[in-house]
Parts: sequence; C-alpha cells; structure tokens
Amino acid sequence: MGVSQDRDPSLGQLFTQVTTDVQTLVRDQIALTKVEISSSAKQAVGSSAMLIAAGTLGFLGFIFLLITAAYGLIAAGVWEWAAFLIVAVVLIIIAAILALVGKKRLENIKGPERAIASLEATKTALQGDAQGVIDAATTMPALPFKSSKEHAAG
Repeated sequence: MGVSQDRDPSLGQLFTQVTTDVQTLVRDQIALTKVEISSSAKQAVGSSAMLIAAGTLGFLGFIFLLITAAYGLIAAGVWEWAAFLIVAVVLIIIAAILALVGKKRLENIKGPERAIASLEATKTALQGDAQGVIDAATTMPALPFKSSKEHAAG
C-alpha cells in the first residue's frame, strides 16, 4: 500500500516547478513596478513643466514690474506706465495659478502601490499563510499587463 510514483511528482520536479514559479513571479512584479513608476514619472514631468512655466512667467512679471517702476519714476504721472503695470499683474496672476496647479498635481503622485501589495502577498505566501494570500489577491487591483506565461503563449 505504497504511494504510486506515477501520480506524485519527484522532489526534483517540485523544486524545478517552484523555481520556475518564483522566477515568473519576480519577473511579473518587476514589470508591474515598471508600469507604475512609468505612470508616476509621466505625471511628474507634466507637473514639472507647469512649475517651469510658472517660474518663467513669474520672472517675466518681475521684469515688467521693474520696467513699470522705471517708467513710473521717469514719467511721474504719465499714464503710459499703467499699461506696463497691468501686463505685469496679469503675468503674476497666471504664474500663481500655474504654480498652485503644478504643486497640487505633484502632491497627487503615488508610488508603486500595486507592486508593494503584490510583494506583501508573495511574502505572505512564502511564509505559508494561504488565507493571507487569498485575502491579498482579492483586494489587489487587476494588472494592466500580461504575465510572462501569457507573453510566451502569444
């Protein structure tokens, strides 16, 4: 009444399967991390561009304020300087709006949350807590990429 060798895989086969599964898991987690970091980097570039635009407009506003002050002192009451003052104030308002929007967008950038959740699930699985893996897998969002096995299948 022994166990049949035909139905049970050998220790070597089990080790090979575990090694393959761990390699696939690591590759998929690296791919997930790349996707999330890429998304955050794109958002950071857009926000940085707004902050650069805000700095440029703020600098131009400062130049116009200086020109306005010079004309105001030279003209001493001539209305020509009022036009320069209006342009400078408008530029400064636009710069302030762009700076606030850019700052707000930078605050909303998130790290690789799904990759971290996936790593926690893997850690739990390697520690032998099957219920924790089921809980982690049911709360994890869907992955936006194909796994290594799906890529190999076509």
